[in-house]
Amino acid sequence: MTGPHSSPLEVVAFFLPQFHQIPENDRWWGPGFTEWTHAAAARPLFEGHLQPRLPADLGFYDLRVLQTRRAQWELAADHGVTALCYWHYWFGGGAQLLERPAIDLLEHPELPHRYCLGWANQTWTGVWHGRGDEILQQQRYFGEADNIRHFNYLLPHFLDERYLTVNGRPVFYFFRPGDIPDLRKLADLWQQMAVDAGLPGLYFAGDVHGTWTQDPDQPLDAGVWDPPPPARGHEWEPDFPGIPLREAPRAFLYDKTFADWVLSGCITGIRQHPCLVPGFDNTPRSGRRGILLHRLDPGIFETAVQEAARRERAMPGPRMLFIKSWNEWGEGAIMEPDQFFGRAFLRALERGLSL
Repeated sequence: MTGPHSSPLEVVAFFLPQFHQIPENDRWWGPGFTEWTHAAAARPLFEGHLQPRLPADLGFYDLRVLQTRRAQWELAADHGVTALCYWHYWFGGGAQLLERPAIDLLEHPELPHRYCLGWANQTWTGVWHGRGDEILQQQRYFGEADNIRHFNYLLPHFLDERYLTVNGRPVFYFFRPGDIPDLRKLADLWQQMAVDAGLPGLYFAGDVHGTWTQDPDQPLDAGVWDPPPPARGHEWEPDFPGIPLREAPRAFLYDKTFADWVLSGCITGIRQHPCLVPGFDNTPRSGRRGILLHRLDPGIFETAVQEAARRERAMPGPRMLFIKSWNEWGEGAIMEPDQFFGRAFLRALERGLSL
């Protein structure tokens, strides 16, 4: 463990790769579908509802364009982001989706991204898109042979000099660690394979939801509590002190109460890194069944950044602060400039980190 002043503060923003065309999305949603399809079609559902939120500086980009990727990183790094956590979709048996942006990083080492990968281990359904519980792509776990195959696929990233590490250990994020059968066995296998590959091991982080996080045998090095606004029936709804402003869509005020709640974390026996939320609004995907934060305020976000950074810097290393998210345009969790706020949230991040 590092000393109190020797560990830098890493600022890691989650990165959605669904901004390029793939055959599966063409089949499910129609030719040319990307996340921009939802974002551009959104409409305000009540007075004061900020939709559609459309891109400003970077435009309606395609992640297959390398200049876009360079511009994204330069914008992020200029305002304090030190790494992007690319969501990685491995559904078992080698089945993947949206892998192209991460592959491009390996094929183009001149791209300046500092990055890590997060396994979005969740079944894709049509629930947020008006198609009920129809299963589009099933998340499966096939045991040790597939875990070995998965690690070998990830290894070139872990060995890349741009990859985010903690004391030389590549950072890997689990979106739903509690869903993985025998997570301890997988983690022990990957740790040994990392050592065999010449690495000092891996640094495992992941979402901490549910009672499994109190299990003393769980293998994460750190947890991150990154709740969206609470939907009716979500397990964490009773803990949220906010009162919904309206139904259909279910809206909560983006205020200090919400920001403090996000930073409050949850009960767990492992180190927790804070997560900051610049906004949330999944009505572009879900319409009146959606959930959103209303009256977004860069000043509230800046204060939350300042407090999260203060807390994390007071902890022994490693020190990390996560942001949900860099570019979740279909869920309104956006740090990239849009036509309502411009770079206001980026400037708020930069100021909050400097205080």
